[in-house]
Amino acid sequence: MYKVIIADDEYMIHRSLAKLVESSEHPFHVVGEAEDGAEALILLKEKPDLIITDICMPGLDGLAFIEKAKQVRPDVLFLVISGYGEFEYAQRALRLGVEDFLLKPVSPDKFQQTLTAIYHRLEKQKRKVMDYRQWFLSHEELLVQLADAIWRLDEKAVDDLLHKLVHLYEEEAADEIPFPTLNNILQEKITKELTNRGLPFPEPPIYRGLTTDADEKIKDTSSVLSQCRAYTQILLHAVKSSRNFGSRTHISKAIMYTKENLSDSTLSVQIAADIAGMSVTYFSRLFKEETSTSYVQYLTRLRMEKAKRLLDEQLLSASEICERVGYTDYPHFSKTFKKVYGIAPADYSKLHRSI
Repeated sequence: MYKVIIADDEYMIHRSLAKLVESSEHPFHVVGEAEDGAEALILLKEKPDLIITDICMPGLDGLAFIEKAKQVRPDVLFLVISGYGEFEYAQRALRLGVEDFLLKPVSPDKFQQTLTAIYHRLEKQKRKVMDYRQWFLSHEELLVQLADAIWRLDEKAVDDLLHKLVHLYEEEAADEIPFPTLNNILQEKITKELTNRGLPFPEPPIYRGLTTDADEKIKDTSSVLSQCRAYTQILLHAVKSSRNFGSRTHISKAIMYTKENLSDSTLSVQIAADIAGMSVTYFSRLFKEETSTSYVQYLTRLRMEKAKRLLDEQLLSASEICERVGYTDYPHFSKTFKKVYGIAPADYSKLHRSI
């Protein structure tokens, strides 16, 4: 089913057009009707495949509406129906990439013929998109890695993965997949991945401006890479903003995990950073800002405090306590304990028993 929006300031006309659309032999369905361009822009949330619009409407006219709508939904098709017969309007409409330009009063037969032509165009587009998506599916792992690098704020990894993706695009798909389509599917996939990881934004609307007139901007591989970088920089900024807003929560999650897993000898700053959903470098900086100490120093302090409590209870030997607080090497444990408390754990235990 293909979704259709109709914009015309004359109620009876857009109602008549809606009936013609619904009576088509092809699977078209009217999902919204508007009486001016501004109202029609709101209806873009319905994600139409075809927009039928008049030119002369109050406020935002049809041609201005088309220009704005294409920035939001570059793949949507347009059919202009107007009482204006002047050549300049038809020229401007065609320059904007509309499918056809029909004059009022519209012949029902001519309208249905035009809908049939548009239907075949939409079907062709759909087949192309299926082919495009197959290419992206074949590189699914790379896209997931890119989203993960953005989530971890690992800018070097992001750049390396972008280089790899653009190289594959140039080698395998540039002749078949237009750059705006590459951008749209890249945006859809990575936005979904980041949203699933908890990034609190529905979509990056600021990025739409980057794809405007992309065909004219893209001249070579470096241009493609530059455009993709601009997109990922927006996403990196969104992640950073989210982290700055919720850094206390992310760090608290890592601290809670650390406290609950002190006996795990594999516990490390890498694991803590993964729990917080950050790169090690970014996590370490935020952790120190939050606790005024490094993660390693914090972990050591917690382990030594727990070791001291267990020694005070006199239920376990020093070597057993060594394992309980995540050390696999007793001499290392003993040396660390002595450095913190000025006495070896075994001597501390003996001293405590003698008191």
